[in-house]
Amino acid sequence: MKYSFFLLLCCFSLNIFAQSEAAEGEGMNFVEMPFDELLAQAKEENKVIFIDAYTTWCGPCKMMAAKVFPEAKVGEVYNERFINAKFDMEKGEGPAIAQRYSVMVYPTYLFVDGNGDIVHKGIGYIPQEEFLALADAAISESSLGVMNKRYDGGDRSGEFLAAYSQVLTDVYEQEKAGRVSGEYLEMQEDWSAPATIKLLIANPGELGGKRMNYLVENADKAMEIAGASSFVMTMQQAIVGHYMAENNMRELPAVADIVSLYEEYGGAMAPRLLAHYTMLHAEQVQDNDAYVSAAVKYYTTYGSDSAMELNSAAWTIFESSDNKDHLQQALVWAKMSVEMQPGYANMDTLAWLYHKIGDEKMAKETAMRAIELAKIDGQDYSETEKILKK
Repeated sequence: MKYSFFLLLCCFSLNIFAQSEAAEGEGMNFVEMPFDELLAQAKEENKVIFIDAYTTWCGPCKMMAAKVFPEAKVGEVYNERFINAKFDMEKGEGPAIAQRYSVMVYPTYLFVDGNGDIVHKGIGYIPQEEFLALADAAISESSLGVMNKRYDGGDRSGEFLAAYSQVLTDVYEQEKAGRVSGEYLEMQEDWSAPATIKLLIANPGELGGKRMNYLVENADKAMEIAGASSFVMTMQQAIVGHYMAENNMRELPAVADIVSLYEEYGGAMAPRLLAHYTMLHAEQVQDNDAYVSAAVKYYTTYGSDSAMELNSAAWTIFESSDNKDHLQQALVWAKMSVEMQPGYANMDTLAWLYHKIGDEKMAKETAMRAIELAKIDGQDYSETEKILKK
């Protein structure tokens, strides 16, 4: 299956799952009432409200509803500690709640007290054990609400600022995370520690600023610590995001329009970033010939340490090219992706590539492995089954 690099830039993810509600007493029980009434109940019972802020089109939202919310252990904890509710962020009171609590990605989990103040947050698909840990964090001294009060009360100790900036980063409070991490970093004389570099990568600051310049000058170390693919995407978000904001754009700019920014701010990474962006842009504008050429050039030159990235490239070439050399190259990337992190998505890609190059024996064997992985995760494997019938 294909995962778009452009969607990575926008912090989206794609999953296909069926949404299901937990039965009464099995998993989480969600109440249905207006938000004001929820606040009144929370105040009366001295409890915190848990809100699943979702949309109907969000894959990870559906995955949570199907795989995590119905679990008995999850229900035991969340039903006892919180008043559970869910709101579609595009209907009814949803848009107002999204605006009030700055919901930018889906799903977002809001923990709110009876006064309507934020207690804690979480985002994205969260497996069961981590979701239970989120419930613990929401009532701990490291909750977002507690840390907000400590910060507003004047706590500026280095240990606190480092922890606070990490929590803010984790819950996608980007603007405040950047500000708090900046305060912490200004207190540090040496930024070379791995933990500090991770903080820099999560909050790189303004293009051309001290933080970004440090990352550019220490790119090799940053890639070693965070992974090359992750760091390259951080740089792309900073450079491309800057250009798009400056020019009030919603679509990726043409390659020629952004070359000068890479030359000015990319340092020794400029050639790699430009080659990477050429591939990103070709994918967005759906220029398949340009994409295949750019992808082959980029991955042949620089490689990748990301299973998802390699799978995306392999699937795109599968969809867009009949060139045998290109398909063989995509097969190599798909195999590497599976070796790094086997899953239904990349195993399915590998199976279809075997089918397209005419190796039906390996196509069927790999399709069976993909289907077994899909069954474990509860994913729809009907498309993969078509290989077995050919």
